[in-house]
Amino acid sequence: MRFITLIFMTFIGLSTAVFAETIKYDLVKGKSNVGFVYMFGSNPNNGQFVDYDADIAINFEVASRSKVDVTLRTDTAKAGFAFATSALRSKSVLNTKQFPDIRFVSKSVRAAGAGAIIKGDVTVRGITKPLTLNAVLLRDPGTKASERDNLRMRITGKLNRHDFGASGYPDQVGPDLNIKIDARIKRQ
Repeated sequence: MRFITLIFMTFIGLSTAVFAETIKYDLVKGKSNVGFVYMFGSNPNNGQFVDYDADIAINFEVASRSKVDVTLRTDTAKAGFAFATSALRSKSVLNTKQFPDIRFVSKSVRAAGAGAIIKGDVTVRGITKPLTLNAVLLRDPGTKASERDNLRMRITGKLNRHDFGASGYPDQVGPDLNIKIDARIKRQ
């Protein structure tokens, strides 16, 4: 009897994993910030992308079934002040006329503590490289633990702009961009 119970419990566990629901979310643009931090001389500066799209699917039971696909419009990039924004959009950095989008597509998602590690490919200036992001899902204070309709994603990561040929102004701007995304997402 114990053996039958063990098999039944294993089947139930596997069927839960097999049939776990993947939920699709829309990005709430007016309440999200797709940002980055870069060094201008010895000072950290904040930048952001104003226009972007995302396809987000989250499976809370089987993280590996989650997916993220994000497109950023390069001509909406802002670097904190007018000169820096102009330099960021220039031919020697993002080259927005030739490369209108930056795109990240996840290849794998795995649970890690209270968050997830998202590995994928990012394409900047037509060059595609691997990128690892760390994500944490949050609920608004006072909401139930089962709330999955309206969430926040905090995503961090780091990339070297020189890896993508975005090497303009090397004497003024550091090589690393620290990705800082605070995204509000709503169940479709």
